[in-house]
Amino acid sequence: MRNVLDVKTGFASAFQASVRDGLRNTLGETVMLTLVPLLKQSLQTYAEKPSEFHRDLQFYFGFGALTLERMIVKELFHKLNLSYPSGSELDFETCIGLARKDLTLLNKGVAQY
Repeated sequence: MRNVLDVKTGFASAFQASVRDGLRNTLGETVMLTLVPLLKQSLQTYAEKPSEFHRDLQFYFGFGALTLERMIVKELFHKLNLSYPSGSELDFETCIGLARKDLTLLNKGVAQY
């Protein structure tokens, strides 16, 4: 059970840091600091509900949200030491689910040895 909790909290922390870093690297520190408090939910909640994060980003940025999401996903895969699915056009929610699944499988593999 401890390993599951570690994966969940570790993923949520990595997600939150990736959102901040992705927004900061793409839009700048000031915009990131302005945007995060305007979001309807906490970044921790969005880690569990990526479709709601997508919807809220689209509210502020329209189609520009897709570029931001791509940057956030790349940050997340990098922080988790996972291979980013390059060349694919997966949507944000699918990419977040893939990262969560890969992290879980990686931790199970490490735990089994």
